[in-house]
Amino acid sequence: MKEVLAYSFNGKNYLLVTKINQYLFLVNEANSKDMMIRKEDENDKGLLLPLEDDEEFEQALLLLVNQTLEQEEVD
Repeated sequence: MKEVLAYSFNGKNYLLVTKINQYLFLVNEANSKDMMIRKEDENDKGLLLPLEDDEEFEQALLLLVNQTLEQEEVD
């Protein structure tokens, strides 16, 4: 059985879907339409920070899309 990492934000539990570089892609365990992206603090890996702006959000999404496309090529 695979271990699942969970994080709490505002009283809601979010599960780790995948991690790419410092970005964590999370989904609400009670509502799969509620997703978020956070990044690890460089000095404290246990601290998750919000993304700085729309540009960083787009950068993180691009990493996710590229990883997904690469995985589809392998399968």
